Amino acid sequence: MEPQRMAVAVFMAVTFAFLAFVLIAVDWAAASGRLRRNQWVGIRIPSTMRSDQAWVAGHRAALRLLPLHLLTGIALLVAALFAPTVRAGHFVGIGGAVVFLLVALFTAAIAGRAVKAVEDQADG
Repeated sequence: MEPQRMAVAVFMAVTFAFLAFVLIAVDWAAASGRLRRNQWVGIRIPSTMRSDQAWVAGHRAALRLLPLHLLTGIALLVAALFAPTVRAGHFVGIGGAVVFLLVALFTAAIAGRAVKAVEDQADG
């Protein structure tokens, strides 16, 4: 593997692994109640920001998607390390960013549904 391709691959692999770790760690802390509702980190959609109970419920639902986050991180890590050219590595990087965004949006939707279910139970 030529040095430039190796540098790009390692950088992207480390970046994707770090992003997956951060997402999982933040979700874990919020779902357990150690990370309180805030304006900086976590799933900050209107429904999870309504109350502390909604915050925890949304993150607990998102935590069930942990295997999806792990598989996404591992798949992108492997794709980055085995990209045959620097150009392919760039496509993996762009594609990886899109995949992370889509997984984050899906996770937020699941969290929002969980909050709605908890609120409906409290009302009914």
